[in-house]
Amino acid sequence: MKATYFSTALGAVAATVTALALSAAPANAAQLDQFVSPSGNIGCLIGPHGAECEIRDHSYAQPVAPVNCHGAYGDVFSAQDGTFAQLNCHTDQPIDFHSRVVDYGQQVREGTMVCSVTMQYVECADGTTGHGFKVAREFYNVY
Repeated sequence: MKATYFSTALGAVAATVTALALSAAPANAAQLDQFVSPSGNIGCLIGPHGAECEIRDHSYAQPVAPVNCHGAYGDVFSAQDGTFAQLNCHTDQPIDFHSRVVDYGQQVREGTMVCSVTMQYVECADGTTGHGFKVAREFYNVY
């Protein structure tokens, strides 16, 4: 199954993003899709069970990493089926920033997950639960 792209009207409800348990997806699961924002600053991976985005450069206050995090923290966000979104501790660059560009005003949808790309932020959320995250150079929000 290929991800679906469609335009959104300004002020439309933000997209749904779910963190990834994608490595555990069965072989017949829908295809994972990667993309970057037009600025090249935010890259995302979306699948039928979740979404994950990484921001390269940000000016928001660096969040305090959990004591058990021995890698980078505060630049990777994920949402997974039915759960609240979160910031991820990581030791690698999870997103390929050489992926295709999704223009401002477009959405990427895979299953119930939707990621919206706007000039102000990228937002990913689960259309069923409403849980997701919003990330921009100046701020982030996980819900």
